[in-house]
Amino acid sequence: MAFIGLTLLAGSEKNWDVSVRELFGSPLPNPMYKATMAVGRFEDIRRTLHFDDKRTRAFRLETDHMAAFRYVWDLFLVNCTQRFIPSDCVTVNEQLVPFRGGCKFLQYMPSKPAKYGLKIFWVCDARIPYAIDGIVYTGGKPGEEVQKNLGENIVQQLCSRFRNTGRNITMDNFFTSVPLAQHLLEKDLTIVGTLRQNKPDIPPLMKPSKSREVHSTEFGFNDSLTMVSYVRKKGKAVVLLSTMHHDKVVDENCRKKKTEVITFYNKTKGGVDTTDQMVGTYTCKRQTQRWPMVLWYNIIDIPTLNAYTFFTAQHPEFKSGITNARRLFLKELSKELVTPHMRSRLEGCPQLQTPIIEAMERFGVTKATTQPQERSRQGQPKRKRCQICSNKDRKVNNRCGKCNVPVCNDHSQKQVVCLNCIQ
Repeated sequence: MAFIGLTLLAGSEKNWDVSVRELFGSPLPNPMYKATMAVGRFEDIRRTLHFDDKRTRAFRLETDHMAAFRYVWDLFLVNCTQRFIPSDCVTVNEQLVPFRGGCKFLQYMPSKPAKYGLKIFWVCDARIPYAIDGIVYTGGKPGEEVQKNLGENIVQQLCSRFRNTGRNITMDNFFTSVPLAQHLLEKDLTIVGTLRQNKPDIPPLMKPSKSREVHSTEFGFNDSLTMVSYVRKKGKAVVLLSTMHHDKVVDENCRKKKTEVITFYNKTKGGVDTTDQMVGTYTCKRQTQRWPMVLWYNIIDIPTLNAYTFFTAQHPEFKSGITNARRLFLKELSKELVTPHMRSRLEGCPQLQTPIIEAMERFGVTKATTQPQERSRQGQPKRKRCQICSNKDRKVNNRCGKCNVPVCNDHSQKQVVCLNCIQ
């Protein structure tokens, strides 16, 4: 927990590109790092962190490229899906987690800023930033044929839990198709999404043409399917498919005369993109050559955003009006995660350096001070005093052989006679 807390702290302060040695050693960063653990301990945890049993990994890799991280990923998704009730609309899209190391299912997406990385298909709520369920794209399984209609299969798998709920699914042109819309209608689910121009279901009238006027719209209806072709620029047209809208409603007050289908799509298409953008603002990802660690950092970022959504829904007064409220939430969360380990470290290591103890005191972690109690003198024998030096601290175990007075070892000499008698 302390390791996760320090990882979140680095992300909240946007120090993902600062070396660990600098975070722990420099006086400028937050003193919480060195107060929680030593820099060597932090690096050992990060270097030796594994997420499965190595002894059985080779057997599981025969059927699953993601065997080294599958168990933790499934546990993470269970917590995401069981603790949230989505709104009336969800969004399906992909996220590219930046990575350039060795991995069998590394993806290249030239339209993304990172270009290379691990692709994750997410279904998120369209109203608030919350990731509900996700699928890591690992390519075809060993021994299987090339997958066909990947987008349709992904949507059906992600939205299987929403069957017979009447929800709408917003998606882009990678997923949208007429067969998918008809299949989801049978499950009491509607869709709104854009269509690629090469789909055979698009009539020639709705394809781009220089003869069509800018901001003009063509409608097509077939049972419960509605197709809309809108000219946004000269010679450019966007085609949308909807099973939720069944009329020719156009906003005449708007200069661009957008239809209701386009307006609804623009409002609900950013569920996954908004989540990805918010995660990237305060990400805890650090440079690594291990793809399981890349997914590990991502499933720390995503749940903290989900937790922030939960927290603000239950406490709407939290930092209201502050633009960096999520950053303050992450810092408070990291403090709560590291404080128990900080206390146990202070109690278990009595010889901590003074700067570390002072750093702990800044976060309210101090040693428990006990009040000195006066010793009871009742029932205890009186301490003997040497009759020559009158010192109680010295051991008085002998007596003078002549006058029988107590003397200490220093003044008894060999014959056990006090100096007064000798004189």
